[in-house]
Amino acid sequence: MEKYKTSKFFLCLSYAYLLLPFLIFAIGWMKPYFSIPIVICVLICFVKIVKESSSLWVPEVNRENLIKIFFVMGVIAVWVYYSGIGKFVFQNTDHAYRNGLFNMLVENNWPVINENVIQSKMPGVSKTGLIYYIGFWLPSAIVGKILGLRCGYYAQAVWALLGICLVYYLICAKNKKLELWPLAVFILFSGLDIIGEHLIGTNIFSIDVTTHLEWWGTAYQYSSMTTQLFWVFNQAIPIWLCTIVILMQENNRNVVFILACGLITSTLPSIGLALITAFLCLTRTYPNRQKSVFKKNGYVDCLVRDTFTLQNVLGGGIIGIFSALYLLTNTSGGMVNQAGLNAQMQNSLPKYVIFLIIEVGIYILLVYKYNQKNYLFYFICLLLVIIPPIHVGSSNDFCMRASIPALFILMIIIMDTLRNAYLTKDILIFKALILALAIGSITPLFEFTRTISKTNERIRNEEVVYEEDKEFEIILSEGNFCGDIENNIFFKYIAK
Repeated sequence: MEKYKTSKFFLCLSYAYLLLPFLIFAIGWMKPYFSIPIVICVLICFVKIVKESSSLWVPEVNRENLIKIFFVMGVIAVWVYYSGIGKFVFQNTDHAYRNGLFNMLVENNWPVINENVIQSKMPGVSKTGLIYYIGFWLPSAIVGKILGLRCGYYAQAVWALLGICLVYYLICAKNKKLELWPLAVFILFSGLDIIGEHLIGTNIFSIDVTTHLEWWGTAYQYSSMTTQLFWVFNQAIPIWLCTIVILMQENNRNVVFILACGLITSTLPSIGLALITAFLCLTRTYPNRQKSVFKKNGYVDCLVRDTFTLQNVLGGGIIGIFSALYLLTNTSGGMVNQAGLNAQMQNSLPKYVIFLIIEVGIYILLVYKYNQKNYLFYFICLLLVIIPPIHVGSSNDFCMRASIPALFILMIIIMDTLRNAYLTKDILIFKALILALAIGSITPLFEFTRTISKTNERIRNEEVVYEEDKEFEIILSEGNFCGDIENNIFFKYIAK
């Protein structure tokens, strides 16, 4: 048996990364007689998780590995830099709201309340509160409150860098090897959007390299990993980490706790991850279980003892319940399958089928040979088929966000298939996957070229390179980010 170094440090650091936003939320937003017992209970569960955690592979400390580690961290730092996090370069339009949200978290008391509601946007509402998945920003908002807003933006970039590095470490730990090529797959993985653009009539040989290719599907969109980072980093990074940490679990003892931590950072993606987590829990095998499902050591007995742990029931319950009480009164969250969106999707079955083939179908076909007995693979395929028609809110956000965990796992499966095809000299599958990934990589490359081009253009025009921040009253008068708090349980009884 091959020997390798192990440590639980980075896995426990991942747990801490996921938990910290909720702890800050509890202390900063809730009355002390709620926050103090909540923090104590959750920390007790966290300590139990740390004690029970398994040690994972860690790379040997030698010259070759140190060079690789610094290279990986440097590439990830460049990825984060060009994403727009930290306001260093051009930012995509969504950053205007994210900048405004971060500014109000730094500059206002918590919880954030707006008593100057724009009536044309929310008629009849006199007072709103910030109700949004704010978790990613909370650690850097603390830095901003102490050291100033600019330092807070720097801290955002550092927090993003740390999160992605932990994700990549766990990808390597899964295979017990420090490799560089999976980083390229991570950054460049995408659906084959350029083909979609061609099918809707775009001349792909004269297309502007700053185009956002993923809009070709109109009512449907699956976002590349780079698109997620460049547009919705606050949701993507935490849920990537949640997903890989849950995949690395040897049992169910911590999975509900981990999943609950994602609610305050990545609400819609957590819905997709919840289904995956339930599937993993229900299909886990127990070596010593009896044939009878109900007797002692039968399947049900093993499942209950493995899942209903202190950390899952108490810790996960507390985090999940209080996060949900805060988030459920978001105005847009109550808009499910609205008429306007349904009208947009009428008679779109052919586009739906084409969308699935181009975005995930080709990859699914290519990895099938090596995943015929992988039940998680089939479940991921099912999720990616049923998610697109579901709509929550005023846009197609559910399709784009709830799919993130399933797309992330599909990416991991593709990495595993590439490795297996290479080792078994399955040249046909290996080359076909490389070709598909190369065509898909055009989408993230366009994201990079747009950032670089627009940054240089704004510098030449002596303009501010980053996006203009949305104002406080505008953000807290739009249903995506707030809700009426007059009769809101959380704001009435729990919030400070």
